[in-house]
Amino acid sequence: MIRQLVLAKSIYLHGCDQASRKDSVSRMLAIHHFDNAIETVLKCVVAKQDIKPKHKYFYFEELLQKVNDLPLKEQISGLHQVRNMMQHHGDIPSVESVIKYKGYTEDFLKNICWKEFNLSFEELYLSGLVENASLRERLLKAERAFGNEHFKECINLCDEVLIEAVFDEGDLFYSAGILTGYWGAADDLKTVLRENYLEKYKEKEYYELVKELRGAIVQWGQATTGMQFLGEYRMDFLKHRQIVETLETATDKQLKEAAEFCLRFVINLVLKWQAEGIFIK
Repeated sequence: MIRQLVLAKSIYLHGCDQASRKDSVSRMLAIHHFDNAIETVLKCVVAKQDIKPKHKYFYFEELLQKVNDLPLKEQISGLHQVRNMMQHHGDIPSVESVIKYKGYTEDFLKNICWKEFNLSFEELYLSGLVENASLRERLLKAERAFGNEHFKECINLCDEVLIEAVFDEGDLFYSAGILTGYWGAADDLKTVLRENYLEKYKEKEYYELVKELRGAIVQWGQATTGMQFLGEYRMDFLKHRQIVETLETATDKQLKEAAEFCLRFVINLVLKWQAEGIFIK
């Protein structure tokens, strides 16, 4: 059940990401995410209370009827109606509507988690979804740092997680190398990339130059092939790096927003790579 609540929080945060983009498709996705997060939590509530559905599955309206003293009942019912109008009639919600229901969803989730499960919404840590123990531990520290308003520490921990995921826990560059070889790396490049390539130049006066050139080629290959694993997070990665590089000049308000962004970005990227089998077992 805790895992379901964490997944609901993750869905809600994905909705927040979509809501921040403000284009029509993103607004539609945000409403879907908010509605889905609420439905997931309501199903946890009826399971905890051992309430059975009238038919095989619970419908949203039945969930609203079955749970007693439901907070913000009118507002979450309104959200579900907006979701239905959008899905069945193509009505695109306004920016103002998305912002309004984002607030209602967060208030509902916080209220219901405490009322029904005696859990703080803020302490439903998404790091619990990460299977790799080392990355999970670091991400948990970052989440706790954010909760304690240690925003610089949170951002730095997120950057450490990203570095560890790429260079220590991940098989990223090996996988990238396989793709490079399959999609066009000729024998000349494969020869240069072999670890024993430098052996034949050891006694040559230009050995250091060859060593530097090979190192540059390896780094270039890692950079260009590794980037493909960012996928839809390419621009988020650039924003994350900008945040890290300008950390010392950020205001308190900027630090909070930046830490929240970095935390979501790194957790989402780690979960993406986890699903793709990037991490060494």
